[in-house]
Amino acid sequence: MPNAESTQPIECRRCGTCCTMHQAFVTPVDIDRIVKFLGITLNDWEELYDDPRWKYSEWRLIKHKDGACAFLKWEGGLSGCAIHAVKPECCAKWQAGLDKKECLKGMAEKNPKS
Repeated sequence: MPNAESTQPIECRRCGTCCTMHQAFVTPVDIDRIVKFLGITLNDWEELYDDPRWKYSEWRLIKHKDGACAFLKWEGGLSGCAIHAVKPECCAKWQAGLDKKECLKGMAEKNPKS
């Protein structure tokens, strides 16, 4: 994901645009936490969520499914994260902001999944 900090922070509007425009980098620590949370094996992780196109050191990318992060969920027109309690560090550090192209795009598209 791009720079997590924002010079013009706003409250997240749960548009989900950042989860469609970027793939989350995950560290081995992130993967271990997510695997335990989901109750799956590392082999399951690799098959279901690891993007095989990207192998850089021990860092991985979460696959996109249907044009968005595999963990992006929709409820009542708002986006959410199926692994919010253990989401990757890059996602946890993401800060919505008026200086973020993702947020501007999300605000321009009123209810993308309503």
